[in-house]
Amino acid sequence: MLASAWEFAKRNKGKIIAGGVLVGSAIAYISTSSKSAVLEKTTTAAELPNQARRHYIFDSTHRSCDQSITDLIPSVVTQIQARFDVESIQDKLKNTPDLTAEQKIQLWDQLKKNVFCRIVSVAFGFSILTLTLKAQISILAADTCAQFEERNKKPTWQSYIPESMSSMFGKNGPTQTDNPMDVGNRRIFLQCVQYFTLRGIPELMEFVAEAVSAELQHWKLTDVKTKHEMRDFFDKVSYRISFSGLLTKLVAPLDGDVNAASSVMKLLQKLTNNLESSKSIHVLNSLLDFYFSAALKMVGQEEQSLVKYVPAFSNSFPVLTSTAFDSPLFNSLYSSDIHQFSVHVFNS
Repeated sequence: MLASAWEFAKRNKGKIIAGGVLVGSAIAYISTSSKSAVLEKTTTAAELPNQARRHYIFDSTHRSCDQSITDLIPSVVTQIQARFDVESIQDKLKNTPDLTAEQKIQLWDQLKKNVFCRIVSVAFGFSILTLTLKAQISILAADTCAQFEERNKKPTWQSYIPESMSSMFGKNGPTQTDNPMDVGNRRIFLQCVQYFTLRGIPELMEFVAEAVSAELQHWKLTDVKTKHEMRDFFDKVSYRISFSGLLTKLVAPLDGDVNAASSVMKLLQKLTNNLESSKSIHVLNSLLDFYFSAALKMVGQEEQSLVKYVPAFSNSFPVLTSTAFDSPLFNSLYSSDIHQFSVHVFNS
């Protein structure tokens, strides 16, 4: 499976590099936005009660997070389209009249698998990206609040001393609350999303391909299926993919020999603990529903042969990958479940 992911990465190196540029830009955007927000909030820190400040920091950081998720989507979509090619198979079926009956069946079978794999890959890829960035930003927002609260514990006269002069006051003097090492730790921590987008997505697609193939192995193109059976199919595929430790494996696989006491490792451990929690799994299933339901809405009849589902699901791809108002991504970003999860991580 890992070999397949590596081969895919080599074949599509150019596209992945282009995606990496987008990912890097989005990460820079998050870092810059968070830093600017911190500078802005410093001027009003003494004026805001703790609870009001926490709400303000949480809301402002998550607004920038939503935009960053949207910016990362094209990179994920490009990889899914390249791994599960649909267009060239459709073109071959339409424009190659001398295909034998056996060749047509083989092409239709491959088209069927790729169409289903696209839907599941989009659902899982977008949902995990949303969960990961929401959790990361909540952790960093909580850390920012903790810094403000720590700063307010200082004696009043010390609050007016420039941090550049803190070394003059010894152990009891003011301490730097946002030193370069802390900023560096945050940037390294945010690289998790780059790891997921460039390495986690190809690995996820191999899990998807295996799960979809296993569930489709006894399904023929002529089989008649209801929309309820199709939804049950997506749930079974999701169950095969959602093994324990999946999110950690795709987002932040932690080696056993790392320094667990380092600041970055503490952030990563908090992230993985939240991603593997029962609450996270519940929210993931809730987000997946947005995509599977949207795909099924593209099907007109309640019952039809499997071969008729393939064109409808193929046509659903632009809908599933849209970032417009009322798209699955838009609805997931503004769902009550993802908001409650973000608040939970923020307060944990």
